[in-house]
Amino acid sequence: MSRLRKKHKTKKLSRVIITIIAVIISIQLLFTFVFAGILAYAFQAVTSFFEDLPKLEDFTPTEEALTSRIYAADGTLIATFHGEENRELVSYEQIPRNLINAVIAIEDERFYQHEGFDIEGIIRSFIINLVSGGIEQGATTITQGYIKNVYMPEEKYEISYERKIKEAALAYQLEQLYSKEEILEMYLNTVYFGEGAYGVQAAAKVYFNKDVEYLNLSECAVIAGLLKSYLFSPYIDNKASLERRNLVLAKMLELGYIDQDEYDDTIKAPIITQRPREETQEIFAPYFVEYVKQELIEKYGVERVFKGGFEIYTTLEPVMQTAAENAINEILFDPEDPQAALVAMDPETGYIKAMVGGKDFTELKFNLATQAKRQPGSTFKVFALLSALEQGVSPYMTFNPNGKVIFDIEGSEPWEVGNYDNSSYDVSEMTVLEATVKSVNVVYSQLIMRIGAYAMAQLANNMGIETPMDPYPAMGLGGLTTGVSALEVCTAFSTIANYGVRHDPVAILKVLDKDGSIIKEYKEESQQVLTAINAYRAIEIMQQVMIRGTGTRARLEDRPCAGKTGTTDERENAWFTGFTTNLVACVWMGYPEANIKMENIHDLRVQGGAQPAMIWNLFMTEATKDLPIENFVRPEDDRINVQVVINPETGEMMIPNRFTPLDQIIVKEFRYGQEPTVQMPIAPEAIPIMPMVSLIPITEANNILIQAGYTHIEYKNEVYTEVPSGFTHRQDPLWGQPVETNRKITIWVNP
Repeated sequence: MSRLRKKHKTKKLSRVIITIIAVIISIQLLFTFVFAGILAYAFQAVTSFFEDLPKLEDFTPTEEALTSRIYAADGTLIATFHGEENRELVSYEQIPRNLINAVIAIEDERFYQHEGFDIEGIIRSFIINLVSGGIEQGATTITQGYIKNVYMPEEKYEISYERKIKEAALAYQLEQLYSKEEILEMYLNTVYFGEGAYGVQAAAKVYFNKDVEYLNLSECAVIAGLLKSYLFSPYIDNKASLERRNLVLAKMLELGYIDQDEYDDTIKAPIITQRPREETQEIFAPYFVEYVKQELIEKYGVERVFKGGFEIYTTLEPVMQTAAENAINEILFDPEDPQAALVAMDPETGYIKAMVGGKDFTELKFNLATQAKRQPGSTFKVFALLSALEQGVSPYMTFNPNGKVIFDIEGSEPWEVGNYDNSSYDVSEMTVLEATVKSVNVVYSQLIMRIGAYAMAQLANNMGIETPMDPYPAMGLGGLTTGVSALEVCTAFSTIANYGVRHDPVAILKVLDKDGSIIKEYKEESQQVLTAINAYRAIEIMQQVMIRGTGTRARLEDRPCAGKTGTTDERENAWFTGFTTNLVACVWMGYPEANIKMENIHDLRVQGGAQPAMIWNLFMTEATKDLPIENFVRPEDDRINVQVVINPETGEMMIPNRFTPLDQIIVKEFRYGQEPTVQMPIAPEAIPIMPMVSLIPITEANNILIQAGYTHIEYKNEVYTEVPSGFTHRQDPLWGQPVETNRKITIWVNP
């Protein structure tokens, strides 16, 4: 009998306490009788369950790994994932204490308290999963992780309570056989750290080119952080790796493994990687190979991809891949030049034919063709054009192309737009068609305000731009909240080249397992997301871009082609995307580390119609040599919807002008080529005449402009002694000419 019970026995219990105890006992007896059958059944089930628990001796370590191979479209072997694991065993004594502590801190902080499985962790994860209604959190210990990797590899990606119970049972048995230090040694010699590295010694070599015992605190934290996911590799995403490292350091500080000074000093340090020499030899199409590898890992897991003996057949065309690399190297040959990415696809299938993701894969793992999200500039005018055509807006509608325009945007700052490099034109009216050929921002901004950003964003997504877009009008000129990748742009332009039929990009055609059985085979999927005839109309306009517009440097001499340039305002990103009937290619140029303004390169000013267009031309000239020369074919169903208006004076059917009231516009169907192309004349009173506001007091000038309907007025101080202080002396636009009220008015004032 316990001391507590003896103590209570010596005292007289009050009647209240006796009463409470009696009630409790009565309730317990009641529940006992009511649930006796249930409890008996549960006891029998539990007894049976524990009798069926697995025994460690019934399991054997995993088999030797088999090499997986990747083949190009012509059957050429282009890469292997080596079955022999990149592993070098080290003893517990060789592993730095900082690395051991980092792993325990971030993976299993109660490692020294539990016996293979963590009861507290299991209860915590059970409650979280119960609340969420699914399996949101596990409670895997380091010991269980070793069991999972070595004894249960086939079940490691299965998410179930049954598997977790097996793990726990085997982990408990393992801890009866080995010490904590032995388990840590075994675990850290077998776990995968990404980049083909198994074990901490291989990881230390792959990421830092040093033996594990020489890792510093920062490097230890980086490697520990990789246990959660290979995506925290500094070669894949340096920012994510840095954030993960800092999380590990914070956990080490919390648990007392490092002090505040060590934390403060280390968290400021950058991650400096260095690959071992033996891993720097060139491989063919490394960015494409990595793209395929990541796609396979996402579906089958690291273990199966690196050890499963897969035969992987891809869409890559070696001749086109070589042409892509040569084209970039010919234009951007200096080591100090910006880098370029190129993606080429077959528009009829979505097959990726070539992919260049950077200058040197050994230096930069980050794939600029698929992972980089950059502003597309005027490339996105294509989506505004197509959205307009789909809504029935005629490409012969005109807008004033000059000056600056300002639009009031609800819930946002006013949107001010000027032409690239402040270009001006000797006409006061320009068609949408001409504005596409010349890439005129001022015209397109007015078109975008007419068609709406929501429709444009939806169409771009449907065509292949997967990055979520905030539907602000600026997106039509390439001003996105988040940029886009070259692969996305190439996919969207493939949709145009394929007459509105979208194919998602395809890199893998077939995967065979080690027994030769097909475990994956591509089956064509497509979707008509754009009217075929409107895609054709856009193609005709985009052909003019290359014949006489901003894309002339890209024009192919032997076959029809169409395309669009794109350059951001500060020349931080330059694009050219174009296509023939049977091949689409997107070229992006810029600096990979950040948005850095590009000056003249090799005596040529940077813009989409310069270096990217030249790269595109060199690539396509070589890549299309063996492809048939074809014309773009007008679809059989060539009916189009066009917004029209009836001229009240002549009864003639015309296209509306930008001032035509919406209630006068109707949509009618025509055969393409038979629709009206003449615009309703703009009434003289539709555009006010700019008043003279020079040589008068600034307040008087402001009142005159406001009364005339102009609200976007900028006043600039400029010394001019011919007028009194506070008087205006210059204005733009000049007085006496028609000026729309959405124009920016600039007035110079003598201070």
